[in-house]
Amino acid sequence: MLRAGICGANGYTGIELLRILDLHPGITVSRLFSNSTAGKNIKEIYPYLSDKYDLKLELFDSSQLSDLDVIFLALPHGQTHSMMSALLAYPNLKIIDLSADFRIKNNQKYEQYYNVSHQSVHLLPEIPLGFPEINRQQIKNAQAVANPGCYATSVILGLYPLAKEGLVSHRVIIDSKSGVTGAGRSLKESSLYCEANESISAYNTNTHRHIPEMEEALGIDVLFSPHLTPMNRGILSSMYLQNEKHFNKEDILAIFRQYYQNEPFIKIMDPLPNPSTKWVRHTNNCCISVVVTEDTIIVFSAIDNLIKGASGQAVQNMNLLCGFDETTALKALPTYI
Repeated sequence: MLRAGICGANGYTGIELLRILDLHPGITVSRLFSNSTAGKNIKEIYPYLSDKYDLKLELFDSSQLSDLDVIFLALPHGQTHSMMSALLAYPNLKIIDLSADFRIKNNQKYEQYYNVSHQSVHLLPEIPLGFPEINRQQIKNAQAVANPGCYATSVILGLYPLAKEGLVSHRVIIDSKSGVTGAGRSLKESSLYCEANESISAYNTNTHRHIPEMEEALGIDVLFSPHLTPMNRGILSSMYLQNEKHFNKEDILAIFRQYYQNEPFIKIMDPLPNPSTKWVRHTNNCCISVVVTEDTIIVFSAIDNLIKGASGQAVQNMNLLCGFDETTALKALPTYI
């Protein structure tokens, strides 16, 4: 049984990690870390855990991790790059970084979008981007992995086959809508009930921090406009690109099926309707469908931002790093209602 620690355990991503790992037959969560709530018991913050976990939240100290086999870093951006060398010094420790610090391999882009001077530039090439559907072998051979962002996951999985086949030569227009948990658990005015309820709002159009992730992974230019919607969880991305070769729908679907035919968490929805976030709630799935006209290809991609967009993909990556079956603890059906 491998021993896991969760850093940032009091946030939405951390608590989802704890829930998923509770289902994992090869993992026991033995330590929880939170600098903001250190000293409290996790069941004080989440009373529903009182019958299951009796763990006190600790201050995170990268020099005191010798009793762990796996560490999940659900930390704010701009923190893990300064500690990664110390973590990699533990030869048997597997590291899943859920922050943005190692996702973007172009250091100048990272510093431009995150306003942080990266302290471990030399490690950027060594830590693969955690897309099992794209980088499975690199992940298996790595000690640490950079878990992708939630918006980036929905977009990259939705466009990767078409980009690899050379069908994207012009800027892609992307409209994404996310639930409020995408902003995290910390107090923000835009996340207040009376601000978010009965409203939908665009924000950070063409300036969002996930743009360099998308462009680097896909090798294309995007115009990205995210929107906040009054729901707890889920992302639906709608992507519009020119149909320069006048492919029909079956041509496009054939490309997606070729790339994703053996991927357990990618669901090509044809002939079902366009995807809904209800279809992926509490799952590690990504549902994809397409609409094709003579001059336009529209790709729809739906994920749960807290699972495939964060904690579920982190466990999927951990399974690969540690030699477990990739789907372990991740086979749940969606909770539709």
